[in-house]
Amino acid sequence: MKRLGYILLPVLCLLTACTTVDSGHRGVEVSWGGETNMENVYDEGMQIGVHWIWDDMVNYDCREQVLVIDNDFNDANNMETGVEVALYYHPIKEKVNYLHKNIGTDYKETKMKNIMKGALKEVIPQFSAVDLNLKSRSEAEKNLTTILTDELGSMYVQFIRVQITDVDIPKSIAEAAEAKAVQLEKNKLAKEKAEEQTNLGNATKEKALADAEAMRIRAEAESQAIKTINEALSSSPQYVQLKKVEKWDGSLGTNNVYGRDATIIKGLVTD
Repeated sequence: MKRLGYILLPVLCLLTACTTVDSGHRGVEVSWGGETNMENVYDEGMQIGVHWIWDDMVNYDCREQVLVIDNDFNDANNMETGVEVALYYHPIKEKVNYLHKNIGTDYKETKMKNIMKGALKEVIPQFSAVDLNLKSRSEAEKNLTTILTDELGSMYVQFIRVQITDVDIPKSIAEAAEAKAVQLEKNKLAKEKAEEQTNLGNATKEKALADAEAMRIRAEAESQAIKTINEALSSSPQYVQLKKVEKWDGSLGTNNVYGRDATIIKGLVTD
């Protein structure tokens, strides 16, 4: 039984005394006391050794990666505009132990982002936002490449390429354009309302003119009718007799053949 224990103990130690480096990564050995092994960088795969019982293996992804910065910068016209930039890179495989010792696993947050922002603050003000959108983007990327190649090399990161992926319209221009659009819409509504009121006023005026014209026509027609009637009557003998009767006071006097009380002149008005 003791012999079995003597056999299993070394086997158990061997099984636990190993570590692995993930695919596409490189490993950095860190001792139990926190010291970085500056002599070796470990390839992907399993690493066996008794010291792995107390030492740690820190993995660094050495495949191509991308870091995106989306921030506001002042352009050549001192207008604040949003710029999005993508940086493609990978840690230098043979230098990951230096990367770990000098910066650490959070190198992207503590170092790379600040380097990118500093480069953008230097390059973006050389161009207007309009030019960056239309014709100067490649030139700006070249200027960024020069800065980033030197800066990232000093921190053991291999620069691959940088790409300006988006440039917004400057905020002041965007706000002015939005305000103008709102004002134009208000002007359009006001114009439509004014035209509506004008049309309504014209319609009311036209109706009043039409009513007045209709009244004038009716009055002329009535006047003409009265005139026609009067002309017809005035040319009639009976009309002449009627006028004489209208002027007569009804008295026959005493010298008539009908007597004192007669009130009608016989034969004056005929049926």
